Amino acid sequence: MSWTLFGMFLVAGAIVAAAPGPTVLQIFAHSMSRDPRRPASLIAGSIFANTLMVAATVLGVSALILASQTAFTVLRWAGSAYLIYLGIHYWRMRVESLSAARPATARPYKVLFVQAALTSLTNPKGLVFYVAFLPQFVAPGGDAPTQLAILGAAYIGLCLVADVGYALAGSAFSGLLMTERAVRIRNRLTGTVFIGAGLSLLRYERA
Repeated sequence: MSWTLFGMFLVAGAIVAAAPGPTVLQIFAHSMSRDPRRPASLIAGSIFANTLMVAATVLGVSALILASQTAFTVLRWAGSAYLIYLGIHYWRMRVESLSAARPATARPYKVLFVQAALTSLTNPKGLVFYVAFLPQFVAPGGDAPTQLAILGAAYIGLCLVADVGYALAGSAFSGLLMTERAVRIRNRLTGTVFIGAGLSLLRYERA
């Protein structure tokens, strides 16, 4: 793999990693709680899920799932249902649950970890990304699995930087957005985005 090709991948990967999605929205929202372990749990779950998807891509598992219409449909419906469930949860969330004044109502860190991991793993767009995007930067004639592993590791690093950036941004704005009205609006906007993302998956088809 040439440095030019790898540089092109880093630029494209950084743009994709920085694009806001459901997991990033969770990280941003929970970073306003003034409890750094909450966004950290979400980030850890997201990175864990991405690591599994990179491993699946290297091993060819992702391609097998995408090649099976039944497996792809099951994954698509599961991902849609989970995102809609999260959306409803945010709409119904009590205002205090994201407030530092009521830490006892916060979701356990391990629950946030699993929530972020499931959000990523049940989104078929993630598999499509790894199968369709990473191979474009594999140099012909080289060791494809090794190159895919390197590209996947680099992309995970980019995702980590982007997630930490969103967490720091949320923490910086926490003082302005922690009033009851602001928290309620933020919860419902977050819930709406999750529900919209879940519904969009129902219309998503393999390329």
